[in-house]
Amino acid sequence: MRFLPADLYSLKLRPIAQAAAGRGASPVRKIERQIARGFTTLRFSRGLEVDFCRYLQQSGRLSRISLVLISVLGLFLVMSIDRSVLGLPPELLWPTRAFQLGVMMPSALICGLWCLCWPESRVVDFMMLLLFVGMNVGMLGQRVVASRYGFDVPAEMVGVTVVAMFSMARIRFWLLLPAALVTTAGVILTEMLFVHADPNAYYHLFSAGLLLIIGIMGGYSFEYFIRWTWLNSILLRDMARLDSLTGLLNRQALETATDLARAQAERDGSGYAIAMIDVDAFGAYNDRYGHQAGDATLIRIAAALRKTVRRPLDVCGRYGGEEFLVLWMDVDVEQAHALAEKTRAAIERARIPHAASGVTPWVTATIGVCCVPPGQSADGTQQIVRQADERLYEGKALGRNQVVVARYDAAARPP
Repeated sequence: MRFLPADLYSLKLRPIAQAAAGRGASPVRKIERQIARGFTTLRFSRGLEVDFCRYLQQSGRLSRISLVLISVLGLFLVMSIDRSVLGLPPELLWPTRAFQLGVMMPSALICGLWCLCWPESRVVDFMMLLLFVGMNVGMLGQRVVASRYGFDVPAEMVGVTVVAMFSMARIRFWLLLPAALVTTAGVILTEMLFVHADPNAYYHLFSAGLLLIIGIMGGYSFEYFIRWTWLNSILLRDMARLDSLTGLLNRQALETATDLARAQAERDGSGYAIAMIDVDAFGAYNDRYGHQAGDATLIRIAAALRKTVRRPLDVCGRYGGEEFLVLWMDVDVEQAHALAEKTRAAIERARIPHAASGVTPWVTATIGVCCVPPGQSADGTQQIVRQADERLYEGKALGRNQVVVARYDAAARPP
């Protein structure tokens, strides 16, 4: 059983953060640019659009099931009162039941079953469209047959289905709009070719048209509002937990994430390691190249560090200034050393010029690692971070651009 929500602190599962890092922009800035550009076409940039579609699908499960339930209960209610209350002629009973039980009810039951069993499947949207088509075909068919016996099945019910779909189906506007337009054309053709209603009945057609227009306009406004709310909610979330420069976890979120990951590892009895990473001679780099170049370097280093995050529960963040922290789950001392060396080599291979380094002509980093063996408990995350920091300064004393790894020492106490 997982203890951590995988999408809360793991940057590996965040396509927004990954895409932004590749272009030198943090997720926060990317969202801010999207808000500034607007989204009158009801579409975000690619990374945001994928996340929004996933959110719309997950958040709309209850609404979709409610819509299916309303459809089924509405059908049962109509079938129970159509003769006694609505005055359905006896000769229309079986044709009406054929549409209700042969077209409308199966589409509702199939859609409901799919929404219950596979609520996060991409096919759910098309199941909702099946419900929409089945209901409208059934109602238009009843209207055509009933008109031949002088019984009026109100065309407004088609407009009601459009309003219900745009407000409750949680389908993207541009996916539902073609179905709504085809339905509108179907209503018009049905009235012109098959119904031949008297002039007074065209008021019903006018009312249905108004409902269709209201449903389409309301659907656009509703999705725009959902997108606006979602953008601002993830902006606030990311501003609270992500570093605005690098897109990695900030100090507060980093401490929370490492505490949760450590508790998970100790609960599972698995080993883990915390690495403190410090960019060598970064103050001299800023003095020589300027702070803007320093910020660009930190962004590139953050992108390299993000690639070392292998599992959903691994943690990576900016500890402060030019210091970063990485937590690797389920590793021993040898694996932690290999990961740290790979990280150090990746930063050096970036070949960022650093004429004031005093170590190499390129930007390098020194890494101190504290590894907690499986089955061992630590006094607290800060104790592990402190011992990793001590290994970091040992590496600095050895000449920088080093990796120093040690096991966690439970007997060690802060001075």
